[in-house]
Amino acid sequence: KKKKKKHDLSQVSSVGMRFDTDFDVAKFNMFMSTLLQAKAADIYRSKGVLAFAGQGDTRFVFQGVHENINFGPSSVPFKPDEKRQSTLVFIGRGLNREELQAGLNECLVKES
Repeated sequence: KKKKKKHDLSQVSSVGMRFDTDFDVAKFNMFMSTLLQAKAADIYRSKGVLAFAGQGDTRFVFQGVHENINFGPSSVPFKPDEKRQSTLVFIGRGLNREELQAGLNECLVKES
C-alpha cells in the first residue's frame, strides 16, 4: 500500500484584496512577473478578476500555480451600470498582506 504524502500546512494562508481603481496593464504585468518569480516556492495559487485602464468594458481573469499564470479576457464584460472592481486572491506560505497591497497599489492608474 502506498504511503500518503503529508503536507506541512503551517503558515499557509490566503490573502484577498479588492480594488475600485483600474490597473495599468504594463505595471500589473511587471509586478506579477517579478512577484511570482521571487516567491514561486511560497505562492501556491493566485487568481483574480481584473479591470484594466484603456480596455473598454473587458473584464480580465487570471489564475496561476506557482510562477505559471494564465491570463485573458473574460467572456462576461463589465455591464454599463456595474462598478468596475478588481479582486485578487493569493494562497501560499508566509504571505505579507501589506507588501502585496503596497505593490498592487503602485499598479493602479493614478487619477490626474
